[in-house]
Amino acid sequence: MDRHPYFIQSYCIIRNHTIAINGHPYLAVEHTAPLHDFLRAAYRQLGIDYPKFYKMDGLCKAIFIAVELMARASGPFENDTALVFSNYSSSHLSDSKHAQDISDEANPVASPATFVYTLPNIAMGEISIRHQLHSENVFFIFDSYLPEFLVPYGHAMLDDRKASSIISGWTEVTAKRCDVFLYHVGQAGHIPCTVEHMKRLYQGQERK
Repeated sequence: MDRHPYFIQSYCIIRNHTIAINGHPYLAVEHTAPLHDFLRAAYRQLGIDYPKFYKMDGLCKAIFIAVELMARASGPFENDTALVFSNYSSSHLSDSKHAQDISDEANPVASPATFVYTLPNIAMGEISIRHQLHSENVFFIFDSYLPEFLVPYGHAMLDDRKASSIISGWTEVTAKRCDVFLYHVGQAGHIPCTVEHMKRLYQGQERK
């Protein structure tokens, strides 16, 4: 039963070559644009200088952009803001690139720049560095977005005072698909952080 007094402070959806923050459009590009072009366009629109962005893989770039937008909407984040992410494909984009590099018959290379992103939780490290977070974090692998697990898990962390707020959600990024839904949960806000509300936000049926 959802009975905890926690609320959505901000949320971001990146899907179908569009980005929305708190239900309001931020960026949309042609559906034929490659994923890396789409994410770079979003980064340029943010108007920040963070050269490490260009070294990140697609999963990390999408998470970076979503969290950056939420920081502007409901941040800056407290340094004990926990990270609770999930997806289905783990770090498949970087896994494929790494496997391709080391299988090249002519010039097999194990690039550290690629290998590091075969760990999906490296995105959490990048976010922590960017926003100066010194917090608990965990990355789950599910078949689909599972608020029935994530919502009570996050509430338990807040109840136990392991974090003052939480950034949580779904971060599925592949070569052909980007489906990111991240939200910032804390004591303030208007949308209760319940399983039902999370389902509606993910499906685009509710606006902050």
